[in-house]
Amino acid sequence: MAATSRAITEGMRRRRPRAVGMLAAAVVLVAITYVSAALQPRASTSSRATLLGDAATVTAPVGAVVGSASSSVGQIDRAIEAWSANIAAEPADFLSATNLAMLYHGRGQLTGSLDNHESALAAVRTALATAPTHAPARALEAAIRLTLHDFSGALAAAEALYQDDPTQLGALATKADAELELGLMASARRDLAVLAAQAAGPAIDVRLARLAFLTGKPDEALRLARSARDAARAEAAASGGIDAGFYEFVAGEYARLTGDGAAARVGYEAALTIRPTDLGAMVGLARIDAYDGRLQAAVEGLQAAAAIAPQPETLALLGDLLRATDNITDADAAHDTVRFIERLGSLQGVVYDRQLLRFGLDHSGSATAIHEAARASLAARSDPAGHDLVAWALYRLGRYDEAAVEIVAARADGADDARLRFHDGAIALSRGDRRSGLALLESALAMGPALDSIERAEAQRLIGS
Repeated sequence: MAATSRAITEGMRRRRPRAVGMLAAAVVLVAITYVSAALQPRASTSSRATLLGDAATVTAPVGAVVGSASSSVGQIDRAIEAWSANIAAEPADFLSATNLAMLYHGRGQLTGSLDNHESALAAVRTALATAPTHAPARALEAAIRLTLHDFSGALAAAEALYQDDPTQLGALATKADAELELGLMASARRDLAVLAAQAAGPAIDVRLARLAFLTGKPDEALRLARSARDAARAEAAASGGIDAGFYEFVAGEYARLTGDGAAARVGYEAALTIRPTDLGAMVGLARIDAYDGRLQAAVEGLQAAAAIAPQPETLALLGDLLRATDNITDADAAHDTVRFIERLGSLQGVVYDRQLLRFGLDHSGSATAIHEAARASLAARSDPAGHDLVAWALYRLGRYDEAAVEIVAARADGADDARLRFHDGAIALSRGDRRSGLALLESALAMGPALDSIERAEAQRLIGS
């Protein structure tokens, strides 16, 4: 075994120079979750260095699209080719496999391609088959699983790594991310407290912002998001190496969710200045354009985003806005594509399951079938959004008392966003509580762009009924 290990090491030393140069360029070009948002140790008040190199970095929140201004898929592809050649020459080269996984993961973040993340997972499994204790590969596996919405798998992988080595703060961060997605708020709060006690910086603040938002503290979430953005700006100006665009997007998104459309626009536009193909910022800006009555600009923005990655939420919004502009043919085509993705039952159906279910509930899908699927989703992931989805399915079925129980469960940890208020208000009205129902609906509408156009229209109809 020792001789084999030495042979592998010597082989990698001989092949490494060309590929390492390409990887270094690619890492600078694509600030993927594995190498960006580095934690700053509180033990050093002046150092900006990452803790323990790559193993100490943390992942961005789920759904976030990360990248830097000069990101180049072409350069990443050349690096992928180089590392793939290394593995072909030496299948046991776990370092090359780990680097390949990192590159595929980054490419997926830039392009929105789930296939890239699947390739990343396959590569990291190759690395772990040879070196099962290799910490960077283990940390990367957890991050990739998180991106693919395998939240239980991400939690298990991150927890195992952190238990083996408590210095792996990146694993602790991924563990907290997974807990938030699974609705394990108390565990996430404990882990984030431990993380914040040992490290500082935008990667910490952005996670604390998500916890604050999910537990009914939107103003605190926005404050923390802006703090993270400001710190990222400063770090980018001082030394680079951080994805400032991601933090601009997050600040914009929390501004939108708290009803400040003007601030949201500033955030999205800043993110797009750094990387013009940032999917999250493109869709966010389209939402603001739609709310501001700039329907053509919103449609064009969504069309551009869909051309990069035809994700269900993007296509659903696009179809709604096309219908609002009387372009029924193209609206139907966009919505039919969402239904096609749903029928595929592939990885897209897993990652976008809740987007697809919500689309069905708001676009005349089978409420009975959706309710069953929503129950299954909730069983696997008992978070506020899951309870809200079940509540909305029950509302569509006319089972209002059961819907009320689920909306209370959705709010159990304090969650209080515009969509929850809209659904809560609709359910209250249906149960004869007109005073509470109208107040909730009006407060949801007061949050402006936090509701999409189809939700606003339904809320307004209910108020007028």
